[in-house]
Amino acid sequence: MAQKKKRRLKKRYRVLKGVYITVVALAAVIVIGYALLKVAVPEPEMKQSTASSTSQDVENVPGMEAGNHTRKEQTYTFLLSCPDQVSGNADAIMLVTYDVPNQKIGMLSIPRDTLVDQSVPKINSSLHGGIENLREVVSDLVGFPIDFTISIDLDGFVELVDAVGGVDFDVPVEMYYDDPTQDLSIHFQPGMQHLDGQEAMEVCRFRKNGDGTGYPLGDIQRSETVRNLMVTVAKKLVSNIGKLDQFVDIMQRNIETDLSATDLTWFVTKAVGVNLDTGVTGNSLPGDGSTSYKGYSYCYELLPGESLQMINQLVNPFTTDLTPADVNIFQVNDSNGQGVRADASMFTLEEGTSSGTSTTTTTTPEYD
Repeated sequence: MAQKKKRRLKKRYRVLKGVYITVVALAAVIVIGYALLKVAVPEPEMKQSTASSTSQDVENVPGMEAGNHTRKEQTYTFLLSCPDQVSGNADAIMLVTYDVPNQKIGMLSIPRDTLVDQSVPKINSSLHGGIENLREVVSDLVGFPIDFTISIDLDGFVELVDAVGGVDFDVPVEMYYDDPTQDLSIHFQPGMQHLDGQEAMEVCRFRKNGDGTGYPLGDIQRSETVRNLMVTVAKKLVSNIGKLDQFVDIMQRNIETDLSATDLTWFVTKAVGVNLDTGVTGNSLPGDGSTSYKGYSYCYELLPGESLQMINQLVNPFTTDLTPADVNIFQVNDSNGQGVRADASMFTLEEGTSSGTSTTTTTTPEYD
C-alpha cells in the first residue's frame, strides 16, 4: 500500500519547479549538518576549471585563478536538479551561489527547455548522460565551474512541510485550477491561511486559473510568491530543530549529492547566519520559449545580453564579471535556421534594461 501511495505522489509532483528543489536542499544542509555534530571541519574544496577548458577537477584555494578570472574567497556554486521519474529528463534545474563571507545566496533558475547545442537541443535531456554530464553542460552555458551537485526526489517537499506542521502563508491571488489527468485540484482564496505539504505544493505549482486569469504580472509575480513561500518553509524548519531525526530521515530518502559529511557540516555552521529576509535573491534566465530547432518545438532561446547580466548579478563566483567569451549561449540563425554560439555582437541589452537590476520581459513556455 505504501509503495502504491509513493508512486501516486511521484506521478503527481514530478513536474514541479526548481524552487522546491532549493527548499529541500537548504533543509538538507541545515539538518544533516547539525546531525553530524562535529566541532571543527575543513573548508570545502572549490573546482578550478570550467567545463569548456578541461574535465579534470583541480583542487582550489581562495583567490586561485580559473582561466581569466579569480574565484572569490569562500564563494561556492551548486547545481540543484530533480529527475523526471517518467522521462528521465531533468524536471527542474537551478544554480545556487553561496558567498560565505558576505552571507549572500543567489539562485538562478534555468528553464528546462533552454536551447543548447546537442542532439536533443533542450538542456533537460542532458541528464540522460548522468548528473556529471548535466553539470558539464550547465557549466559550459554559464561560464564557471560548479562545485557541488544536489539531486532531489520531490516527494520530500510534501513530507518536509508536513514534518514542521505546515506553514502560515498569505496567498496573493485567487487560485482555481483542475486537471483530472494529473489528479490535480487547486482551490485557494487570497489571504493568510495554513498550508500543509500538499497545499504548499499546489500554491507553488499554480500558474493560472482555468479561465486564463491569475497573477496580474504573470511569471514575475508567481516567482515572488514561490520565493516567499520558500523562505517561510526554511524559517519553519530552523524553528523546529527538535524534530531533527525526522528531518534527517526525509533527507536520506530524498537527496543524492556529492557533498561529503564534512562539507555539509562546514556549510551549516556558516549558513545559519544567512538572513533569509535580505540575504537571498533569485530569478530565471530570460528568453523566448517559442523557438523551434532541429524539429523540436518550444525550445527556450536565451536572450544573450540579459542572460549574461543576470548570471553576473546572481551567481558569478568570480571577482570580475564574466564576458561574452566566457559563456556559451546557443542561438538559432533567423536567416538559415542553423544553430550558432552567440558572439559578442549579440550581447546588446534591450532598450530600457539597465546594467543594474534586470527588467527584461521574457516569453515563457507553458511547462509545469
